[in-house]
Amino acid sequence: MQTITLGKTGLRVKKLGFGAMYLPRIKPEESDRVLNHALGLGINYFDTAAAYMDSEEKLGRVLSKRAKDFIIMSRSNSWKMGIDAFRKDFEQSFQRLKIQTIDFYGFHAVNQPDELELAMKEPLAFLKGEKATGRISHIAITGHNPVTMTEALKTGEFEMAMFPFNVIEREPLQTLIDTANKRGVATSIMKPLAGGVIESKQPALRFFLDHTIDVITPGMMSIKEIDENFKAIDEGRPLSKKELADLEEEVSSLGKEFCRRCSYCMPCPHNIMIPFVHMIHMKCYGKEMNDDVAYTLELGKRMLPQLEACEACGKCVEKCPYDIPTPKRVEELRELLGSGNSKH
Repeated sequence: MQTITLGKTGLRVKKLGFGAMYLPRIKPEESDRVLNHALGLGINYFDTAAAYMDSEEKLGRVLSKRAKDFIIMSRSNSWKMGIDAFRKDFEQSFQRLKIQTIDFYGFHAVNQPDELELAMKEPLAFLKGEKATGRISHIAITGHNPVTMTEALKTGEFEMAMFPFNVIEREPLQTLIDTANKRGVATSIMKPLAGGVIESKQPALRFFLDHTIDVITPGMMSIKEIDENFKAIDEGRPLSKKELADLEEEVSSLGKEFCRRCSYCMPCPHNIMIPFVHMIHMKCYGKEMNDDVAYTLELGKRMLPQLEACEACGKCVEKCPYDIPTPKRVEELRELLGSGNSKH
């Protein structure tokens, strides 16, 4: 498989990375097998976050026993809750991963300009201090809003940017990817399969072979997924014009009402996490029950009190640049989760 350099960091990794957000769904022993299989194939870039339940612990079980032949990125969204909470997550990442140095550590889910402004105050100063001591090597930022991410990279403070990009979500092609490449910022692609809603996975991964991005980092939790994804990238065959047209046709209906998780719709007057609503709806509504749907619905049940409070005020629709019918999806999700109590 192609080995690439992450921006101007000098770090070399395989083109396919390992997104660890789904590791909490499997038992530790199975996680060990999955991670060792990935390492055996030469995959050496691993992405995790403090918010991914026991993902860091499971990575630590395997990676801490190896020579430093891997690159790891972790992050926290607790910078929103104050510097003390951010420091706590930071220290816990080291305890869970059981390693002395984290290659990339940064800010999770910086989506709006005011969030970027907040992250770049005391939280950024803290990370710069930790970088000076050698505990972290590089500072990273992740987010779903390409406009905010582009502005973040223009500050010159970040050496890694992770963001969604796929055949549906092509907004990063407007300015974000170009800005990253010109400034030597490493790029890691999250949601390469649009959160799992793209069914033709091989073409969806080969789509990236025509674009100047660094590491492709799908979430994986099985040996089968690793092998399939590895094969798609390892073959190194960009899509033909016909293959791209076929893929675009397949996702055309998704693209019309696909939530980019940019968070323009937020905040909600009833504290509904609207991007999460769309994620659950896309993965579950109208789909046959399987383990993935069941797991997602269990996560969704925690939102029922907020969903019940929705009055369909329409403010989210007014702010959404893609005209997504959020109130309709909230109602459908309430029914799907077993509520059935419609207030509108």
